Amino acid sequence: AALFGATPANAWSAPGHRVVGLVAEQFLDGDTRRELYRIAGDESLAEVGLWLDENRDRLRAEWPGSERWHYDNRPVCDPATPFGSRCAKGDCPTAAYERFLRVLGDPAAPREQRLDALRVVVHVLADVHQPLHAGDNRDRGGNDINVDMGPQREPRSLHGLWDRQIVDLAMRGESERGFARQLAREHRRDARQLQSGTLTDWMDESYGYARDFVYPRVPSFACGRSPPFIVRLDDDYRREAAKIARGQLARAGIRLAGVLNETLRDEPR
Repeated sequence: AALFGATPANAWSAPGHRVVGLVAEQFLDGDTRRELYRIAGDESLAEVGLWLDENRDRLRAEWPGSERWHYDNRPVCDPATPFGSRCAKGDCPTAAYERFLRVLGDPAAPREQRLDALRVVVHVLADVHQPLHAGDNRDRGGNDINVDMGPQREPRSLHGLWDRQIVDLAMRGESERGFARQLAREHRRDARQLQSGTLTDWMDESYGYARDFVYPRVPSFACGRSPPFIVRLDDDYRREAAKIARGQLARAGIRLAGVLNETLRDEPR
C-alpha cells in the first residue's frame, strides 16, 4: 500500500490539462481572445488550467473547501444519488463552477478576481471530464484500487492510471500541441453539438463511463468493495480506456471554448 500513498491524485495530469487548454484555444472567437488577454495577459489556457492543482495546498488554507471543487463522486452502484448531494457550503464542482463563472462574466469585477475565476472555471470544467471525478465505489474515486498495466510499468492506483498513463496511451507519443490539433480536426464538425448542455450534463456523461466501463471492467469488481490485491488490466481495457480519454479531453476543450465564448462575448469594448 505504501507504493500508492494516501493522498488522492489530481484529475487529469498536467499534460491532460494542457491538452484541454490547447484544444479550447482553437475554438475561441476573436472577441473572447481579446478579453482573455485583458484578464490573463500572455498566460495561455494551457497554463491557466494548472493553477488550481499547483496551488492546492495554499488554497486549502485560503479557500477552505476548495479541495472538493475537483470532484463530485456519485456511487456507481447507486445511480439514483444526485450530484451535489454532499455539496456542503457549496464546495463541489457544480456550485464552485457557477459561482466563479458569474465573476468571470462580470466586467465590473476586479481583474485579479476575474483571473482567479478563469483559473477555477478552466480547471473544474476539465476535471469533471475525468470519469473518476464523477464516479466512485467507496474507494476515493479509484484511489484505493491498485492496478498493474503489465511488464515494465509500476503498479499504481486506478485513479492515478486514468490521470496520466491513460492520457499517455491516448496521445500515442504525439506532442501535446500536435495531439490537441488532431482532436480539434476530428471534432470540428460536431463542436456545436458537443457544446450543448450544462456542467451537470457533462458530469452525467463522465459518470456513465465510470459506471459502465472504468469500474465494471476491472477484474474482481464488486459494489462497495475494493480488491485487496493488485489487479492486472488487459490490453482491451487499455485500448478502450485510451479511446474514452481521447474523447473526453476533446469534449472538455471544445466545451471550455464554448463556455468562454458565451461568457465573454458580450463584454463592452
